[in-house]
Amino acid sequence: MNIKVRSVVVCLAGAALLVFAAWSLLRPQVQGGGAAVDLRYLRTNPNGFKEYLNPKDGSEMVLIPAGGFLMGSETLEQTRPQQQVDQAAFCLGKHEVTNAQFQRFLEQTGHQLLASRWDLHYEEGLEDHPVVYVSWFDAVAYCEWAGGRLPTEAEWEKAARGTTGLPYPWGQDWDNNRCNNLEMDDPTLLQKMAEMDVGRGTTPVGSFPSGASPYGVLDMLGNAVEWCSSMYEDYPYRATDGREAPDPKALRVLRGGCWYNQEETLTGFYRDKSTPEYWYFYNYVGFRLAMPAPEEAAP
Repeated sequence: MNIKVRSVVVCLAGAALLVFAAWSLLRPQVQGGGAAVDLRYLRTNPNGFKEYLNPKDGSEMVLIPAGGFLMGSETLEQTRPQQQVDQAAFCLGKHEVTNAQFQRFLEQTGHQLLASRWDLHYEEGLEDHPVVYVSWFDAVAYCEWAGGRLPTEAEWEKAARGTTGLPYPWGQDWDNNRCNNLEMDDPTLLQKMAEMDVGRGTTPVGSFPSGASPYGVLDMLGNAVEWCSSMYEDYPYRATDGREAPDPKALRVLRGGCWYNQEETLTGFYRDKSTPEYWYFYNYVGFRLAMPAPEEAAP
């Protein structure tokens, strides 16, 4: 076997091992999630929506009620057609999963990361910053451990935009100081940034209360781009058209933009995508937890 052929064989074998490992991580999510976790009622937030505590990982969860909402936008090809989508009730993390939460998950489970560079960002003083450097498979594994799952693309968008399809979680007009982005210039928050690139980086979760969504969910734009469970497929969106299938090679949806983005990609409808193995996104992709609505809150 010559050197060139041997190299191809080695590469193919490595790829096969990666897909097998990824599929092993994905299987619990496909089979229905982890052990049941009873959410504990905390409060009704200023927006009028119930919030709960997930005792497994400490996430505060906001109840997003059932009902239709306006999804997509006619302004971009990848977000057309704009449509009305019916969505069942669910809970979504008020904040992105933090470094401290993810570290606890690793310590308790011994999970072997596919994207093993996340600890480049996790250092003393950054415990309450969103975890980044995580693959889609690592995010799936965390959610399984926490008793939940990643949000679907439709769930994420409803939580960010409300029922009427707001372009931004806070309203109709762009404001660079309502989320962590490349143009944010609040001096107090700039001091809290992690130094990740061009002198900027993530900020502690919940640093922008004025940027809350209609349901009171925070950091839906900026800070860390967020993995969704859904495959990246064309619209119109149909929850039952196979885009939630367990394909370990499929491109997965990313939402929300990050600290490095500018206004044009920071909307509640903008869609991005990545291979789940996470080859080319590093210091700005994280996620948040989704869970079923508590029975007491279900319609």
